[in-house]
Amino acid sequence: MALGLLLAGALVAVLAGCGGDSSDTVVPQPRGGDATRTVNVDLAGWKLTLPEENDDDGAAEIEPAALTEPWLTASADGGLEFWAPAKGATTENSDHPRTELISLTNFGAGEETHTLRASVTPFQVPADGQGIILGQIHGAGDQNSVAFVMLRYQDDQVNVIVKSALKGDARTTYPLLANVPLNTRFDFALADTGDGQMTFSGTVGGQTQQVRAPIPPAFVGIPVRFQAGNYQQSDEPAGRTDGARVIFHQLVESTDRP
Repeated sequence: MALGLLLAGALVAVLAGCGGDSSDTVVPQPRGGDATRTVNVDLAGWKLTLPEENDDDGAAEIEPAALTEPWLTASADGGLEFWAPAKGATTENSDHPRTELISLTNFGAGEETHTLRASVTPFQVPADGQGIILGQIHGAGDQNSVAFVMLRYQDDQVNVIVKSALKGDARTTYPLLANVPLNTRFDFALADTGDGQMTFSGTVGGQTQQVRAPIPPAFVGIPVRFQAGNYQQSDEPAGRTDGARVIFHQLVESTDRP
């Protein structure tokens, strides 16, 4: 009898320990994404950055990109479901965890025609309202720390931010779409038209907006690449389930004009 009570007490102690504070542990949002389903998005030509640590305490990468639970899974419609917590591992030059695809194709800014097209639905944004960067034209090679063009979803708005210089915070913001609440699917395109100009477009509810912007002189000719996914921007993580969740229904990189 005494032995039975001792074992029972030990079991209670173990269970109590399991229920302790785990605020530093990343808990994925359960949404039903599946890493075994077939997806309609071709992952060839991309690598994947994850919000979990690698052996050097940075953000892990998978090359070539592949479905990876719980961060990148297949949605029910065959899209890519990205989950990124507000608190997790980050890349060397960022304070924000991400689950993001990085193109393996570099090109010279302003010198070649390259277009990124996507169709996306945002389902969750960080609790502090800082939104998500869904697509980028990002520095590559020696400039791989420079986020050049960023398409940001925040406060039901879609804007494109273009940096003006390789260093510093100088930038221009181009409004693209307004009144896009959560759970609303929209399309976007980021294009370098190869003539020193860029074209950004967004479509929601059958209405399309397009903006033309010059490539700032500091960026002309430098190597760049596309990035796309869930680069959440929380500055004040609110708990273990805080973060962002989006589904990319389509994602295509091409050398076509927009």
